[in-house]
Amino acid sequence: MLTPFEANIHETFSKKQYSKISFFNEYNEFHTEDALIKSIFNTDSGVSIELSAGQVIPLNKVISINGQYSDSYKHIQDFTCDC
Repeated sequence: MLTPFEANIHETFSKKQYSKISFFNEYNEFHTEDALIKSIFNTDSGVSIELSAGQVIPLNKVISINGQYSDSYKHIQDFTCDC
């Protein structure tokens, strides 16, 4: 059974719509991309998505898609800096 967040990712993929995707890269740096989800696939470490911009992101590193946050990251929704 898919979580609402995972269902949103699958729906976005099937509709082939550009989305604002926030994620942590392999160095745990915060990134945001406006891209299409090119594919969703299983790996040894779990489910990953591939973006049209070329990134392959494990699903557990995806923070939000179109403003809907993953259950794993709901506690840290504010990534702004008061610098």
